[in-house]
Amino acid sequence: MSVWITGAQGMLGRCVARQLTDSRVPWVGTDAEVDIADYAAVSAFLTKAKASHIINCAAYTAVDAAEADEAQAYRINALGASTLAGACREQRACFAHVSTDYIFDGERAEHHDEDSPVGPCNAYGRTKLEGERLIVAEFARDPSSPGWLIARTSWLFGNGRSSFVDTMYKLMLEQAEVRVVDDQQGRPTYALDLAEFLARASGAVGVSALASGVWHFANSGPTTWFGLATEVRKEMIAAGVHVATTRLVPIATAEFPRPARRPKNSVLSTARVESEAGIVPRSWREALHEYVELRAKSAPWP
Repeated sequence: MSVWITGAQGMLGRCVARQLTDSRVPWVGTDAEVDIADYAAVSAFLTKAKASHIINCAAYTAVDAAEADEAQAYRINALGASTLAGACREQRACFAHVSTDYIFDGERAEHHDEDSPVGPCNAYGRTKLEGERLIVAEFARDPSSPGWLIARTSWLFGNGRSSFVDTMYKLMLEQAEVRVVDDQQGRPTYALDLAEFLARASGAVGVSALASGVWHFANSGPTTWFGLATEVRKEMIAAGVHVATTRLVPIATAEFPRPARRPKNSVLSTARVESEAGIVPRSWREALHEYVELRAKSAPWP
């Protein structure tokens, strides 16, 4: 067994690599050197690497920038995903792909399960949803295809690239007052926890993979961006970090306009993975505590 990690230099890709290394699973990682939307390049690399699995961590995730650059977001998030899936189908490799809560419009009050109606409210969500559809269509061409899964997640944070948690940490080192949106709900997810799930769910680590299809994974417990920021401040203080922020102010989305709309409620339900696979995500507060504590003990925040 060996695993090809795409987007291996990103936050999630590095966490997957760490998980595989700790589990003594051979892997190879790529980024821009292999164009995942180029079928010939993907097929050739998969043949050369002799990979039994692809875990696709490559994605265009600049939500606001995608509004003006949807073609590039589509090339990576949709065409790239389809190309990787096609190569896996042809060469009998297993495939795991990461999708997003932003495929939902956020207007319903209930939590979103795998069968909830979709309807992206921004370009990023549209390209990720199209990626899902192309993957499903690709593997539907051959019912005997090897295992594949789409793992939807949300509000990702971790070491390796800027995230909301990173932004809040840096602002709280510098500003007395920080204003944070409090009318959008989701489930924060620690990249290390998602990486462990992907390794297990794909069958790269452990005894068996999950059934092919769509699965949700996020750390447990819904919150708002303001709620998450409040917890970041609390954990920074607990870790002994000097916090300049004395006042956190909850605001409405309308007070912080962005190029891309965000869903009001993108809370994912993980009931399926809990009941069918026995995988129960830990609390996002527990995961955040671990992350902030590690960052506080490391070199100065980048």
